[in-house]
Amino acid sequence: MLNLTPLILLLPLLGFVVVGLFGRALPKAAISIIACGVVFASFVLAVADFLAMTGTPVAARASDTPLWNWVSSGTLHIDFSLLNDPLSAVMLLIVTGVGFLIHVYAIGYMADDASYWRFFAFLNFFEFAMILLVASDNFLFLLIGWGLVGLASYLLIGFWYTRPSAVAAARKAFVVNVIGDFGLLLAIFLLFRTFGTLAFGATSRSYPISAGGVLHSSYAGIAPGILTAITLLLFLAAAAKSAQLPLHVWLPDAMEGPTPVSALIHAATMVTAGVYLVARAAPLFLAAPDTLGIIGGVAGLTAFFAATVACVQTDIKRVLAYSTISQLAYMFMAESATGFTTGIFHLTTHAYFKALLFMCAGAVIHALGGEQDMRKMGGLYRKLPFTFWCFVASGLALAAIFPFAGFWSKDAILGIILARATANGGILGWWILYLAGLLTAALTGFYTFRLIFAVFSGTYRGPEITPAHAGTDTSAHQIAVEPAHAGRRDPLAHIHDVGLAMAIPMGILAILSVVGGLYGTPLKDAIGEFLLPVTGGVGAVQPSSALFAINVAAGLVVALIGIGVAWRYYYRREPAFAHRDNPLVVFLDRRWLIDDLYDRAIVRPIIWVGGVLRRGVEGVTLDGGTRGVASVAGWISMGLRALQTGYARNYALAIFLGAALIVLYYVIHP
Repeated sequence: MLNLTPLILLLPLLGFVVVGLFGRALPKAAISIIACGVVFASFVLAVADFLAMTGTPVAARASDTPLWNWVSSGTLHIDFSLLNDPLSAVMLLIVTGVGFLIHVYAIGYMADDASYWRFFAFLNFFEFAMILLVASDNFLFLLIGWGLVGLASYLLIGFWYTRPSAVAAARKAFVVNVIGDFGLLLAIFLLFRTFGTLAFGATSRSYPISAGGVLHSSYAGIAPGILTAITLLLFLAAAAKSAQLPLHVWLPDAMEGPTPVSALIHAATMVTAGVYLVARAAPLFLAAPDTLGIIGGVAGLTAFFAATVACVQTDIKRVLAYSTISQLAYMFMAESATGFTTGIFHLTTHAYFKALLFMCAGAVIHALGGEQDMRKMGGLYRKLPFTFWCFVASGLALAAIFPFAGFWSKDAILGIILARATANGGILGWWILYLAGLLTAALTGFYTFRLIFAVFSGTYRGPEITPAHAGTDTSAHQIAVEPAHAGRRDPLAHIHDVGLAMAIPMGILAILSVVGGLYGTPLKDAIGEFLLPVTGGVGAVQPSSALFAINVAAGLVVALIGIGVAWRYYYRREPAFAHRDNPLVVFLDRRWLIDDLYDRAIVRPIIWVGGVLRRGVEGVTLDGGTRGVASVAGWISMGLRALQTGYARNYALAIFLGAALIVLYYVIHP
């Protein structure tokens, strides 16, 4: 079978090297062509691979391409090989396709940035790392891609490194992700100890790629506790990368990076790596039902938590950040119910509408000279009509309104959970998880249209935008805008909608937000049929089931209720933003006090211990000891220096006294 994965991986790496080494001397047009061209070429190759796969019998839809032997030591043999199967094919389409659109969008968004070349070099590096992660055929190279993706996110979040907040956010993201990396590393140790290999092998019983692969092995002779430990460690890694409780704290702060970074890394690709990992290791998770229960509990709580926090945010990008956390939790909820294909389905639709939401937010920020506070917006519909309609399309998809993309994937998730809740008498935990999903759906409709109404309806509430500031992202430069004057008739006279470079990818994603879920409808679940032989688990609920109708009706009703509440309080000239002295609003605005708990339970004790060690060990013991040794040496040298008088009589007297002491010693001790 055709496998172009090596070229798909090589092209972004080539772009990174060329732009990274020579970008400073190249014109912006050349940088744009190189950086976007290599990603587009990778996307074309990924499409060719995918089309070739669809024309291949199911039993042959996997190709493992070994490039060279990486290490051979005892029983450990690892090749650098790239896997091309249905799961990796879908992920490559998302990574390269959405990635290319965001590259094009960044041409317009970052046009005035002094480090234009560095930004695109980092974007290409991220694409290379993400492709390596999803195309590796063993856990070792998955770990390498996993770590490189973390490094790329660190570089991109802290791209504006002159801002302390951006540096702090990048550092926070890196530290939290390292916790997950450590979990993945321990899981790999256990995998090798248990199976004697790190190769995936076949991810289904249909097409064995290599004998003895971890995901093609029989688990009959393995203690359940070992499988539970392995899968829990894998989920720890997934939770850190995909921002699930309690390792979610890095994602909202990551909004300090440029908006194309938010769209690429924190909406469409990097944060979905954890969802991909669970789907890739689905055979292991199917053999560890206790872990699946834990995943469901964590995901349900995360979805509800993030949605409630999003309801009180006033920063336009932070609303979307918490929305991302909530939607990722939906994907894990599906996987906890063994709906691995449904989780990946929602991953694909989420990539479309969430990337578009961030692009629309970036267009608003760009037009308002860097303003991100929704309380200082309003009335932008007349000035930014294209951005408004794109926002509405992606918002309806996020709120899961029929027939937009998010409707099909989110309702499929809720349907699987409802099916588990009603099966064999039902288990209370599944009913609680389903209720959490419905409440989150209602909150999603509310916070999504709260944002849209607050930004685009009513009258403008912010300062006047001058010609020098319109179309400028001042996030990096903190340009002050002039206060609005009563005599000015239109404080938004100088703003304009997006240019062609930003409008084209936004338009494509808007179309995908509308029709992008049609390959996973209950009438024809094409993506489920494509992925199910790889991941296993269960498919979507069939339309003939009464559960299907109940679930669809419940999901739509709660989403519309949420939208209706948002219309009631925010579709007016002066939106009724919640009072900041309300105890509930304070609790939600402080993110359920989780960050405060981190600060008091971890950060402050570490700083206190560090201060004690600095003062006690470093200051008194190490520095003091070093100074003490130096002082003793100084005293000795002063004494010895006093003996060096330069007078011969003093030296003769010293020799005489020495000789006398020697004679006296032998007289006393003959």
